Amino acid sequence: MTIVFAVANQKGGVGKTTTSVNLAASLGLMNREVLLIDLDPQGNATMGSGMEKKELPHSIYDVLIGEKSAEESLVKAEAAGYDVLGSNSDLIGAEIELLDLDRREYRLKDALLGFGGKYDFIVLDCPPALGVLTLNGLVASDSVIIPCLLYTSDAADEGLGVDL
Repeated sequence: MTIVFAVANQKGGVGKTTTSVNLAASLGLMNREVLLIDLDPQGNATMGSGMEKKELPHSIYDVLIGEKSAEESLVKAEAAGYDVLGSNSDLIGAEIELLDLDRREYRLKDALLGFGGKYDFIVLDCPPALGVLTLNGLVASDSVIIPCLLYTSDAADEGLGVDL
């Protein structure tokens, strides 16, 4: 049975991508079959997995708008130890294009059905917004990991951390 984790937070800079890539790599090192899906148009999880986002033959964008299947769009990240459904700036257009499509919030969940239990874990790196891309990630997931920065008075004195 596949377990799907969405790593999400509306705030940027809290470690969503770092958490996603490190979780995928750690699970891969434990000999688990892992798929990392980069739902962020910035494509940092794609690049953090050792791929050039501008050179992807297909991306999660193609999957979400229905031009390619998830299986056709996979890239093996051999050095990282997991598979990647990558992202690039094309994904910016998906926010608008998905609004007119049927089952817009279920597009990712429906696409993942094609894997039929191939993966032990799927990790979804969500963008820092509560738009249709993050909504797709939340609908497709079994659990949500919400990274956040901790704030301490010592950090404030040093100019570190985030004011809450």
